[in-house]
Amino acid sequence: MMKRISFLIVVLLVLQGCSRTEMGETGARQALDQAAEAMGGWEALRAVSSQRIESTGSDWDPFQANSPDEVRHINDFTSTLVADFQNGAARVEFAATTFYPRDNRISYNEVLHDDLGMLEQGDTDDPARSRMHGTLYATEHRDLRRLPARVLLTASEAEGLTRLPDQSIKGTPYQVLQYRDSGLQVEMFLDASTHLPSRVAYLEDDVLLGDTRNEFVWSDWREAGGLQLPFTMEHRLNGHTFRKEQIQSVENNPSLDAELFAIPDEIRQAEETGERVIAHWVQRRARMGVSYLNYATPQQASLEEVSPGLFLVGGAGHQSYVIEMNDHLVVIEAPLFEERSLAVIAAIQEKFPDKPIRYLVMTHYHRDHSGGFRTYVAEGATIVAPAAIQGFWNEVLSSPRTIEPDAFAQLAQNVEGTPQFSFEGVEEIKELTDGDRVVRLYAVPNPHVQDMIGVYLPAEKATITADLVSSGLNPDSVEERAFA
Repeated sequence: MMKRISFLIVVLLVLQGCSRTEMGETGARQALDQAAEAMGGWEALRAVSSQRIESTGSDWDPFQANSPDEVRHINDFTSTLVADFQNGAARVEFAATTFYPRDNRISYNEVLHDDLGMLEQGDTDDPARSRMHGTLYATEHRDLRRLPARVLLTASEAEGLTRLPDQSIKGTPYQVLQYRDSGLQVEMFLDASTHLPSRVAYLEDDVLLGDTRNEFVWSDWREAGGLQLPFTMEHRLNGHTFRKEQIQSVENNPSLDAELFAIPDEIRQAEETGERVIAHWVQRRARMGVSYLNYATPQQASLEEVSPGLFLVGGAGHQSYVIEMNDHLVVIEAPLFEERSLAVIAAIQEKFPDKPIRYLVMTHYHRDHSGGFRTYVAEGATIVAPAAIQGFWNEVLSSPRTIEPDAFAQLAQNVEGTPQFSFEGVEEIKELTDGDRVVRLYAVPNPHVQDMIGVYLPAEKATITADLVSSGLNPDSVEERAFA
């Protein structure tokens, strides 16, 4: 009897060992082999030297909506991607009907070849050509490496490849792999039953939210040219869907014309604007048809006195104002990103070395107007903003920023917990005064955003607004409604 029990124990231990999940790099490569087999095999994946992918879809933006709890429909688009993996070249032809920030038609082509990029805009027969912004190039180049036909190859060649414990998402179990690509941490989720890659998520820096999960989610897998490929894709930031794309056709190893990737000598010799940092913000700006060229570039800021004690801060497409009070300063707007705020603060401190920035007035939460506000909080400024969205500022300040630590993140390293900040909300009307000068803040109903502040200086009869007139609100009605 004892021998029989011992035998059963040995059998159970052997079976348990056979079923144990292998972790680390060995387990990761086993899981990649299963995923490659599910997609058609390593040989078939490596045989795809080029692809043509035609798609339609829509873009949304979770940080340009009426409120931080919503998303705004940006466009409906068509896109054609032609990628030459063997020679490291790609071309994206993008056309869209935009609904925000204005009703419009936009189109452009992106060409990546020989470690540089080119942008074509305007007339299709004679387009205006320019050197692609460095950040846009780096971000598009990253996205090529995580195309479904390339993502397993990217992972197999990556540094730090390992398998993590399995996870369950909405009841579905997934195998989870981790690796690094372009210096960024990546997680890949493989469906535990089909072994197909379900999603791949990069942790990248965002101008407002810091460490941000940038995720492709794939579904609707079909046979295409000897491979299993997804025909539906969602692109998410921290769980917010901002692109839904439906693949219309996929062609593996199409015949390619070298002219598709031709970049003229004058573009090759042109200086590249912007550092090569991965940041999806510039892609979203491009798809709206608005500028992003100031991103990742040296910032210049200058103060121009437009009336006694009222200064316009120039040097970028998005501007700030400085209002001089008796013993302190009020700044209106902290647009774009930290580098812009640092340049503006330096210019202010040079002009007013003995006056602190006591208040930062944020007209609204949209990212292009608020991306640099954390820097002012690190300077000790009190944030004055629409009362209803205080939670948004709390969320931004509590977001970790380890990839590119900013001034506020560096401050947080020296205190226990999240540093406290001072917030004053505007519900209808609020006044900031030093006893002489009055700065009057109004909550202004408008079609651009649910919670918006307008600034009025009654002594100067000066109005400072952001995105009110540009969003279609008549400036006369603004003054009648709030600033009379």
